[in-house]
Amino acid sequence: MILLLKSENPKCRFNVRTLNEAKPPSEFKSVGLRHAPALVHGEDIAIDLVDEIIEYIDRNYPEPSLRYNSPDADDATADLFRSFCFFIKEVNKDPKNLMNELYRLDRFLDGHEYKFLVSDCPTYIDCRILAKLHSIRITARVLKEFEIPVDLYNLWRYLKNGYEHDAFRKSCPSDQEIILYWAERKDTPNLTAQKRAQLCRQKVN
Repeated sequence: MILLLKSENPKCRFNVRTLNEAKPPSEFKSVGLRHAPALVHGEDIAIDLVDEIIEYIDRNYPEPSLRYNSPDADDATADLFRSFCFFIKEVNKDPKNLMNELYRLDRFLDGHEYKFLVSDCPTYIDCRILAKLHSIRITARVLKEFEIPVDLYNLWRYLKNGYEHDAFRKSCPSDQEIILYWAERKDTPNLTAQKRAQLCRQKVN
């Protein structure tokens, strides 16, 4: 999503390659990369740390700027994904903590009329939080039969604005990829053979 937003700058051109992290191609390992996401630029630059990737992109393509300064937004989203991971990995089988974080984010969003967390245009925090919210919505529903409450109007409005933005929509992995990523982890609920076969045949809505 970051590169799609940055590509409004005509100097920022890129190609995306997907890979199986369990069996990365030889050229991935040959440049010293260990995990995705990773960035390769020219013959000398190969980075696989997210913060360093963002710093490099910002340094070379400062416009359009995706920077933001909002301690309140950082605070409102700080524990969201951690609570989801505890729930999906069944460290805590009660969804209470996840619910608390979802309502916390909803209350923050209720405090302003921006389309996104800190402005009417996506910033770095949206690139991170929209992706996490989408994963929570898809994964928790299939693996834990948990639905994001419908009364979180501000959160759903925020997600809707994300889905309507080209950069987010085009950068989203398929629902199947998200579910299989989590289901194939050793510390999360497994899919039944029937569900796995069904998932391969049809798109999850």
